[in-house]
Amino acid sequence: MQVATTKGLSMLDRSCMPGCIARKRGFTILEMLVVVAVISIVASAILLNTSFNRPEKELKNHANLLGKTLQLLMQEAILEDRNFAISLIPDGYLVLEFDGEEFSPTSDNFLQGLQKKHTYSDELVIDRKIVTIEKKQKPDPHILILASGEMSVFEWNIADRENHLQVKLSSSMLGNITTEGPAKSL
Repeated sequence: MQVATTKGLSMLDRSCMPGCIARKRGFTILEMLVVVAVISIVASAILLNTSFNRPEKELKNHANLLGKTLQLLMQEAILEDRNFAISLIPDGYLVLEFDGEEFSPTSDNFLQGLQKKHTYSDELVIDRKIVTIEKKQKPDPHILILASGEMSVFEWNIADRENHLQVKLSSSMLGNITTEGPAKSL
């Protein structure tokens, strides 16, 4: 009977028997610190690789958007046999359309959606001459985008004066757009 009682006790509660140590194991402080350190390293790597308010990234994105807009206008001009122009104004640019007699602001909702305003400073160079950028009642066509697949050759310097950054968009006659920067000076 005694064997059965001992055996019954061992099945019920081993911690009651002498020589047996029942250990309830949790996490040690060292294990917790290692987990916290790994999580912090991963979180900091993610934060460093995302673009939270980086002026260089914002300016680069702005220049890329402009380049894509110009290429889209080139494709639209060729496909629909229409002539477009970009007119720089002090706080952005307008999309102009040739109506047979003159360039005027487009009435196409899609093309109006491509027009952007920004806080950067623009300098446009066409035929080695700096174009004066001013707001006029009738905007001037600065960059021509023709249905024949040709585009004005230009250099468009966009400067973020607050952060001393600059980016440059350049074009070829066939509409190839290249972007340089952002850099402190180009």
